[in-house]
Amino acid sequence: MASLLSFPRSSRSLALIVAASVGTVLLAGCSPDPAPSASASSTPKPSSSSTSEPTTSPSAEPTTGPTSQPVGTTCDELITADDMYNFNPNFSLVEDGAPKADSKAGTIADMGGLTCQWVNNTSKETIDVAVAKLTDEELTALKNSAITESTPVPTYGAPPIEGYFTVIGSEGEAQIFTGSYWITARSVAFFEPGDVEQLATAAMGHLPA
Repeated sequence: MASLLSFPRSSRSLALIVAASVGTVLLAGCSPDPAPSASASSTPKPSSSSTSEPTTSPSAEPTTGPTSQPVGTTCDELITADDMYNFNPNFSLVEDGAPKADSKAGTIADMGGLTCQWVNNTSKETIDVAVAKLTDEELTALKNSAITESTPVPTYGAPPIEGYFTVIGSEGEAQIFTGSYWITARSVAFFEPGDVEQLATAAMGHLPA
């Protein structure tokens, strides 16, 4: 008589297979999960962009106008005391007199030319006479400007002398071109072109040839 604890061989085999399968599942459940592989992600470094030095463009050289050559005379030689006395005995030469900056005499002063001033001892009116010695090209440019700014005056001398006159505010201003010289005269005493003729003739007569 078979024991109650005895199983058929096939039943034992099946039990062993089931037990082995359960053990495998348990072992698989207890094994640690594999560590995640660290991804080699490189953090990009900030690119160092070289800042270029600001380039400074060279400043333009200041332009300079004509420069007068030495005139070769002085104010009391250009218009002598007798010349001024014959014009008006009440005028006296002003030492280091400065012409107005916006006048033609002021332009000649900037050129380094000769500038002269006389003052009326009673009214304090002034007469400015100035002379610059320039090149033919520089004189041509000034003549072209005079034609547009002033009125031609034929009585200051025969050609090739060129004369011009205009009134600026209350002052008359004359320009005379003779040889290599540019002569200007300005004053409230000059109401018309003829008022300048006597002094202009004296000045031209005393300029070196």
